[in-house]
Amino acid sequence: MSMFRLKMIKQQRVGVLLLIVFIIALEIFLHKDKFIKKSSIIVNELPHSIKSQITEFGSSYPKDSLKFFDPNQYTSEDWQRIGFTKKQSDVILKYKELLGGTFTSKEQIRKCFVISEEKYKELESYIQLPEKFRTNTAKQEIQNLQKNTYSLTLFDPNDYTLHDWVKIGFTKKQAEVILKYKGILGGKFTSKEQIKKCFVVSDDKYKELEAYIRLPEGESSIHKQLKSTLKNKIDLNKATYNEIYAILDDAVLAKRLISFRNGIGGFVSKNQLDDVYGITSTNKDSLLNAFVVKVENIKKINLNKATEDELQRNIYLRKYKNKIIELRLKGENPIKAISSSDSKYQWIVQYLE
Repeated sequence: MSMFRLKMIKQQRVGVLLLIVFIIALEIFLHKDKFIKKSSIIVNELPHSIKSQITEFGSSYPKDSLKFFDPNQYTSEDWQRIGFTKKQSDVILKYKELLGGTFTSKEQIRKCFVISEEKYKELESYIQLPEKFRTNTAKQEIQNLQKNTYSLTLFDPNDYTLHDWVKIGFTKKQAEVILKYKGILGGKFTSKEQIKKCFVVSDDKYKELEAYIRLPEGESSIHKQLKSTLKNKIDLNKATYNEIYAILDDAVLAKRLISFRNGIGGFVSKNQLDDVYGITSTNKDSLLNAFVVKVENIKKINLNKATEDELQRNIYLRKYKNKIIELRLKGENPIKAISSSDSKYQWIVQYLE
């Protein structure tokens, strides 16, 4: 009989414990917003050094559920609260400044490179631009049509100044962006597609301009002439920007290849092309069909005499800089600093005097 009573007491204790757990869980669920808000306050009150470590890995703000918002009113913290990192949020704000300090269309937001297509689709239906922007933009378009403020003629975009771009309907800020973009491409537009990709040129504006854009025929003639010259296979280590660009047809990639070439002192092997960021197997084949690699034209370096800056500028040697200097101070041969297990070792030693 006493055993039965003891058993009943244990069962009651378990029941009471389960009831307490249920009540606590229910309280947390009913007041979860307060818990989230409190955690946000705690994070914001942390010392700057700790807070910066948190934001380095992502937003320190709890992600808000999406609601209608005006992107022009959003601060860095607001963008973080809807899922962006601090760095992404700062880029969005800088991008807005490039546009003149205001988003006037959803299309401008979609073109910001830190906003993925998936993220834009998530945000699109919640973006609410002020009525005044939509109304003013529409009115301006109507006024432009009615007043015929500009008429388009055939033009070469490479000859256009800031004033010329403004004359065909762009703002001063947009015109400045177009000119900077052209500079990034190597100082020239070589295709209509490049103009279309400029983020301040909307799809509608591009369609308006497309038929009037005339890139010089001489551009293709220059390419043909260069490619004809390159049949003789000159040394890749002596090739000019124009010669490399004629083969790659990519201004950014041509500049990157030359920068890498300068950073190592010249190519000693065709396989080093694989280390140039963005070079595809097709690019590599095209380059090797047009150029040869002549080792005698590389820039060599004397480890006993090289300055700290020279060692730092060399892509292969910069990681050994401190050890090389240390060995020199001890009167030892600095070549000991170069690890034979380095995957680039077979190339590195060819640059040493």
